[in-house]
Amino acid sequence: MSTCRTGTGPLTAAELEDWYAVPLGRADGTWVRAGLVTSLDGRAAGPDGLSGSLNRGSAGDHAVFDHLRRWADVVVVGAGTVRDEGYGPLPAVPLVVVSRSGDVPARLRRAAESGTRDGPAVVVLDGHGEDVDPGRVLTEVASRGWRRVLLEGGPQLLGTWLEADAVDELCATVRPVLVGGDGPLLVPRSTSLRGPVGSTTHLLAWEGDVLVRTRLR
Repeated sequence: MSTCRTGTGPLTAAELEDWYAVPLGRADGTWVRAGLVTSLDGRAAGPDGLSGSLNRGSAGDHAVFDHLRRWADVVVVGAGTVRDEGYGPLPAVPLVVVSRSGDVPARLRRAAESGTRDGPAVVVLDGHGEDVDPGRVLTEVASRGWRRVLLEGGPQLLGTWLEADAVDELCATVRPVLVGGDGPLLVPRSTSLRGPVGSTTHLLAWEGDVLVRTRLR
């Protein structure tokens, strides 16, 4: 039977590195993490439709968000989330933007076309009207030597990757609030899974929030 490690925050930078260490058998290979925040009723955003209003005041979520970006070789995000959350080129890690339509903000399109002049690489993958296959994304990032993959969302992108069984673990911050309404769920209702999936490996209580690591494959 698998065991679940439990603890209490706040954690130092060194403690976060230990807490979020990749399993030893996979430390040198590709590891795909999805990092998201959710409410008790499963919403992935606040009433305004943005994740920032859901994680506002969460010291634990902000600390883990920053740590996971430092850990990652590349961040993968959907174009809808890029537009809604105002993403630009990231200051210290490459960004891959996936888009069914190719509709990507001009700032990111210019960064993708200009190489590294605007900071670390931005790669845009256009699905030409279809979902961008996770296998295509992983092939692209592997060709660039990027093995630590952080999937930041949004929920539609997460659902596609879950259906493809392409996520090794989910790192979720569960906030003790209810949002209600018809906003985005952490996993869209349209997502089809083979059944209940996941085994929790870490539970961290941090100033009222619960930060969970759940192994998916």
